[in-house]
Amino acid sequence: MFNNLKSRDNESVSKITTLYSDFLLIQYDISSHYLRTKSHPAKKEALRIKELKSESKIYLEQCRQMMYKYEMLLQLFPELSNYVDDFDSIKQLEDVANIETLQDDYDRVQFYVSKEEYSKRSTNERNQLALDRYIKGQKSKWQIGRDYELYCGILYEKDNWDVEYIGMEKKLYDMGRDLIAIKGRIHHVIQCKYWSQDKVIHEKHITQLFGTTIEYGMDLPENITIKPVFMTNIQLSNSAKKFAKRLGVIVNENIPLKEFPRIKCNINRDEYDYESLIYHLPFDQQYDRTKINKKNEFYAFTIQEAVDSGFRRAYRYYG
Repeated sequence: MFNNLKSRDNESVSKITTLYSDFLLIQYDISSHYLRTKSHPAKKEALRIKELKSESKIYLEQCRQMMYKYEMLLQLFPELSNYVDDFDSIKQLEDVANIETLQDDYDRVQFYVSKEEYSKRSTNERNQLALDRYIKGQKSKWQIGRDYELYCGILYEKDNWDVEYIGMEKKLYDMGRDLIAIKGRIHHVIQCKYWSQDKVIHEKHITQLFGTTIEYGMDLPENITIKPVFMTNIQLSNSAKKFAKRLGVIVNENIPLKEFPRIKCNINRDEYDYESLIYHLPFDQQYDRTKINKKNEFYAFTIQEAVDSGFRRAYRYYG
């Protein structure tokens, strides 16, 4: 029924609720008709029943329309069910200044665990359960791409490169540079592509990477060596390989996405200038903007690994 409402306007929805209300209140009409037509009519009582039906109909129509609107909102924005799934949570919205505050204060672990699991498990247990389900669960193309960028960046970091995660931080404004890896005077401008195995990388992707690499190096000193690097889990077409060879693009193909540590253990300063050791999960608000580049910062595989090193999750979940 609610799916059918998508194609209806406000007037048609009003007609539906009117008809539905009349159906539910038909007993009022039966009673009123009986009181008016029985052998000893009770006209005043019949009129009272009729008026009572009219009042009830108004409230019932309003109630049904609000239910339709609520259900349609949940269809359009399923994540709302996480915030307003009972009356108490709806009442709490009075204290929320805006949607950003609501999202920031919400523990996104609840996207991956049930209410019962959330309330009965310890903080570490439920955080680990949520992380496990995130890793094993179905992801969007963007999430898969982000995982692959992070994985490729960690491969570089293991080889003692300093890595900037441009794609994760700037998203659509990354200029086609997913990673910038720096070791001494050598800079690698890296593009990462994780595609299905039935696809092939064509030459346009190589030329795009070459172009953005040239733009990147325009303001750098001449003694800096800049190399474009293309990393992918699949193969390049023969034409793309020829372009890469001619343009000096380093190609690393057939690199699978393997298991890697996803928890970012970040060291920062709190409002009192005390050192604050915080870990961020992949679905946390500040995950993409959190950089791991200071001494004693690292990526952890498990919550226990992070906690044992003195890190805790941010109190407001987003750092």
